[in-house]
Amino acid sequence: MATTFGATTDGITVVRHFADQVKGRIFLLTGPSKGGIGSETVISLAHGSPAMIILIGRTMAKVQDAIDKIKEIDANIKVKWIETDLASLKSVRKAAATILGDDEIPRIDVVINNAGIMACPYTRTEDGIELQLAASLTGHFVLTNKIMPKVQAAAGARIVLVSSTAHRYRPFNLDDPNFAVEGTYTEYDGYSSAKSAEMLYGIALNRRLAPRGIRTYALHPGGIATNLQDHVKAGGEAHMMEMFDKICRVVHGLSIADYLQQSPFKTLQQGCSTTLVAALDPDLVNREGYYLEDCTLTTGPALAKPWATDPELAEKCWKKTEGLVGETFDF
Repeated sequence: MATTFGATTDGITVVRHFADQVKGRIFLLTGPSKGGIGSETVISLAHGSPAMIILIGRTMAKVQDAIDKIKEIDANIKVKWIETDLASLKSVRKAAATILGDDEIPRIDVVINNAGIMACPYTRTEDGIELQLAASLTGHFVLTNKIMPKVQAAAGARIVLVSSTAHRYRPFNLDDPNFAVEGTYTEYDGYSSAKSAEMLYGIALNRRLAPRGIRTYALHPGGIATNLQDHVKAGGEAHMMEMFDKICRVVHGLSIADYLQQSPFKTLQQGCSTTLVAALDPDLVNREGYYLEDCTLTTGPALAKPWATDPELAEKCWKKTEGLVGETFDF
């Protein structure tokens, strides 16, 4: 089925192929800002007649475009926006309480943790957590874990983590997750550490939830020009190209020029397709693997680094994250 998909597959094509996995179901997505792959993901889902789409975003201004486009496609879809700043644990806990207390949300069939921040200057949140780690890991960790009763109420629910090939740049900084040691932080070290941690979180979720029929998958959506790169662009084109060249040589073994020739940037539609395969393809549970690239499940250690998939490291990451957020979870 999904084996016919690849790097150039469109998101709407995936939705139409798995229409029976969309119709009447309830989806939650973080990070649905205009012009991003999160927005394109839910716009694609609208073509399959879901019962409800729950949007987790900071402001109505950021999510209004997605809401409008969903309604243009199918006015019958119930859309809920829940104001949430994933970098604030107080905000995340409030959002989770809102979801749990909403009788119009009887269950959540698919959680898509899409939001993130890339290569920003060193910043700590109000909770003392490095900003990229907060956006990719701790915010999603608390939100997803706290709404788990609604996820468990769905038959065969799925949790999707939009990660990145950046996880191949470096492992999770387990000993110093906030880069508190002076001089150890660089923008991309922070990003790649957070993405490795996000991958480990999914491994830990699978250990807890797969026996109950709830599966978690992580993925790389591909290279897509979106506002995710705004912090990188702010440093100027020369800085951006120097940084990406260094990254490409570590992650892909190629210069940035050679990599882009081999793997050109995807469109937004192509960029959301792997997310949708991870969310919808029912056959994934019958195959080995946890991580997807170009709509394909892979177990290759060159693509999914062992430091991001090792079960023992995943449990250490879970405990470390519980310490960072000041809350334990047992389900």
